[in-house]
Amino acid sequence: MAGVCAAAVGVRLLFAWRFLPPLESDFYWYREAGLEAARRGVLSLFSANPPVPMWVLSVWPPLYPVFLGLLYSVYGGIAVAPVVQAVLGGLSCLAIFAAARRHGGNAWLAAGVMALYPQAVVYSAVHGTETLSVFLMSLVVWISMTALRPRQAAWYGVLLGLTTLSRAHALMLLPGVVISLWQRRRALLLVCLFLVLSLLPWSVNRSLIYGRPVFMTTFFGHLLYMGNYHENTAGGYYPAPSLVEIPGNVTAPEEDVYYLTAGMREILLHPGHYVLMCGRRLLTWIGVDYDEWVQKYAPRWLAGLSLWAQIALFLSAAAAGMRSWREAEARRVILPALSLVALTLLSYHMPRYSLIAVPYFAVIASRWREPRVGV
Repeated sequence: MAGVCAAAVGVRLLFAWRFLPPLESDFYWYREAGLEAARRGVLSLFSANPPVPMWVLSVWPPLYPVFLGLLYSVYGGIAVAPVVQAVLGGLSCLAIFAAARRHGGNAWLAAGVMALYPQAVVYSAVHGTETLSVFLMSLVVWISMTALRPRQAAWYGVLLGLTTLSRAHALMLLPGVVISLWQRRRALLLVCLFLVLSLLPWSVNRSLIYGRPVFMTTFFGHLLYMGNYHENTAGGYYPAPSLVEIPGNVTAPEEDVYYLTAGMREILLHPGHYVLMCGRRLLTWIGVDYDEWVQKYAPRWLAGLSLWAQIALFLSAAAAGMRSWREAEARRVILPALSLVALTLLSYHMPRYSLIAVPYFAVIASRWREPRVGV
């Protein structure tokens, strides 16, 4: 297993050394937030006058800027993030190996997927939350396959909360988690309790700053609108209405409510288009959609390999999941993954968002050849 982890780290470091992407778009602002957190202290990100624009911290969850701030406090060079993220990629393999073995699948296959999955390799070199999210999600998958005694159930909730603080879409796992643990009410209660406790500080902080309730992020309304606007036929990003339509003194939560309303209006006025977009987003999940950042940063052969790898992984997980879903233990990974896919079909989805499901898909697909015959 040490060899697989070392291979995962080595491949990521090689890619980062050969194709280190430029700092642009979201990735530029993540690095800026991390650098300022290192200079002024991590708590500066939680103040009413943060060192980066407030929209950066309101649109995105806070864990990755905090992560970068801690890294840059030790070393400020641009290479520190890809190096540490390469190590996290290797540790993700270890967690998924253990999870797949508990699942009764081919643990080496699951770990190999995590080690060599092209999108994961590319994003380990990027100053974005993807690698941290995948690592935390790998821990979520692993802990979900344990006996879930009180301490383990509490850690399940904490890890799910931390993953959500890294990538807010992870919260879409929750309906599947609830259904999978419905017969184990005590464990479910502890998972939900510690999930809420993990998210509470950020929610309270945002609510105090804006003077109104803010749960996690102020960007859901934007995403709902962009994903369902009737002139959007590509299924990806589409500009939201011009801000001139909104009062100049609007706060981020009010702005998001405006876009949420606009998104709901689009669904009601153009239900056929909404159904079309749901189908379009399913194709994105399956992999019939190039990741714009992988195309931009990776060589052409790796971008093509990434597309085929996503198709193969999704279809393998779907086939293996249908074969094993009747087993209570298997449903602990199948139902959260299904919940994540289903809910993103209804809202908004980009190819890189699929990365947070790779740990689930890898474990589920590890049983694609034969079902488990014993524990």
